[in-house]
Amino acid sequence: MYPQIEVLGITIYVFGLSLSVSFVLFFFILHKLSEKFGINANFFLGNVLWFFLSIFVFSRFFYIIAEWRDFQFLWSQGILKFFFMSDYNFSLMGGILGFMIVLLFQLKRFKISSRKYIDAIVLAFFFAAIIGFIGAFFGGQIYGKPTDSFMGIASNSDVSNTPYTSPMFPLAPLYSFISFVLFFCLYLVRKFTKIEGLVGYMGMLLFAILLFSAEFYTGGTDLFKVYLFFNLNQIGSVVMFGIGARGLYKIYKEEA
Repeated sequence: MYPQIEVLGITIYVFGLSLSVSFVLFFFILHKLSEKFGINANFFLGNVLWFFLSIFVFSRFFYIIAEWRDFQFLWSQGILKFFFMSDYNFSLMGGILGFMIVLLFQLKRFKISSRKYIDAIVLAFFFAAIIGFIGAFFGGQIYGKPTDSFMGIASNSDVSNTPYTSPMFPLAPLYSFISFVLFFCLYLVRKFTKIEGLVGYMGMLLFAILLFSAEFYTGGTDLFKVYLFFNLNQIGSVVMFGIGARGLYKIYKEEA
């Protein structure tokens, strides 16, 4: 796994590049799906700056909290250190929360039901996650525990971010592959059903189960896992599971 590559003498950080591509791809697919599902595509593009700022701030803030043992002295170095850190340190759950805060604010402002947009949002997330998790793998931001399994992948680079030289569980490629499968399958379901929210809440439920289970194979340990046994992603997945289950139950009751 290589956190950076050299192209014509220019240093390109793989994870940072993949995050940028994923962000653009997310809103591009969201725009296309909005048009396909008959919802207001400008609802997202008109607020893209607020989405970006909220995602950036909350993903950075939650990463610092989760890795507080390494970043507890960050504040004494000035506020600029919060915005300009090395290695593109971001939290998945923080980013999701940042997006949801702006989304819920806008939905409440215009008195729109979240069910109208949740399908397009979740499908766009899975599509963008394919690239994002691959970038996190090559950048060394997501890595698994050492394993003797045939699936183990070793990092032999001197510039790798991972602490292990022995083969590791391929956590990030697993996330990327399942994101592709979920996007493909749920898109087909959405194509043949007109029940708004069904695909979105189902996707949240399935991704929450995946995240909670697979994070037991992560090679990293954050502050939450030290004290609560579960890391930040697992705690967030429990909340996500609850939202997805509640949404599906409401749809079931209405349809019944």
